[in-house]
This record gives sequence, structure tokens and C-alpha cells, in this order.
Amino acid sequence: MKIKIKDLEKKLGYKIKKNFISVGFDCATTTGVGIISTTKTYAIIDWTLIKFETNNKQELYKRMYQEFKKCISPDTDCCVVEDVFFGMNPDTTIKLSRFGGLVLANAIDKKVHFETIGAKSARAKLFKLDYKKYKGKSKQAVADYLKKLGIKIEEDNVADGLILAILGVIDGIDFRSKKEIAKAKKRK
Repeated sequence: MKIKIKDLEKKLGYKIKKNFISVGFDCATTTGVGIISTTKTYAIIDWTLIKFETNNKQELYKRMYQEFKKCISPDTDCCVVEDVFFGMNPDTTIKLSRFGGLVLANAIDKKVHFETIGAKSARAKLFKLDYKKYKGKSKQAVADYLKKLGIKIEEDNVADGLILAILGVIDGIDFRSKKEIAKAKKRK
């Protein structure tokens, strides 16, 4: 899908980096990957969904590493990985952090700049979530937001990956959370 950078900048309220490639990863056993490459005039937006099905942990990690390697081209300028939210199940948190670590390892191997950001912070950089309307449906909220930008997706599991990729192409974006930014200002 192709969108004029001027149009995207108006809708986002941010300047977009030109001639840049950003890849966003929402890591899980069903990983959503957003890929945005820009020219001087257009943002070319693509995505993929990668499903990993195996009961063998070692095989799962090996397959993830290999698949994530394919998503990061030598021309990639930035990878943005969704940070792990510590939920109720520590085993899930550990597993998800390992998945993200596999993306980071690939980025490091290929000398690609990377950032991490929590899902809530990533969304907050772009839009205000209506918690009443979207209670328990944050991926749907993101999909609806993407639709407003002119990005129509059929599978909402790629929604957060696209948000992360969008953040990667925004010029001057601060990946820290509002809380981290506020703490840094207080220290000064």
C-alpha cells in the first residue's frame, strides 16, 4: 500500500523521515510485523503475520530467529520492538521477552538501530485510546486508527507491528514513556 508522505504527515501530525526503512515487531507465537519504507514522496506500507507452532522450545526459538532475520534487510534503518508488559503470568512475560530478544539479536547482527517501547506508550504517541469504547479490544482500536490513516488491514494481529513501524519513520520521535520523559525533566 502506498500513501503520499505529505498526506500521512497531515494525519499523524509528525514529520516523516525520507528514504528510510522501519520494521515493527509485535512478538508472540503469532507475530505481527509492520514494514514501512519511504521514498522522497511516498510511504510504502506492508505487513506480515508469522505463526509459530511447535511444542519444542529450542525449535521455536531457532525458527523465530531465522524468520526474524528474513524480516530485517541489510537496508533496514530501524527496528522497533514491542516491550514486554509484566502481566499476571511470569512464564508468559519471560517467553515474550525472549521473543523480542531474538529480534534484537538479529538487529545487532545486522548493525541495525533498534528501539523498544511498550504497546500502551506506542499507541499514546499517536492517539488517545477511548477506554470505554475499546475496553479489552485495544487491537481493534489500533486497527480503527490505522483505517483513519488510510491503512486498511484484515488481520488485527498486525496492528501493533504497524504502529511500531510508523513510530520508526517519525522524525525526532522520543521512544521513552511519558513517565520517563517527566522524570528526565525533573532531574534537569
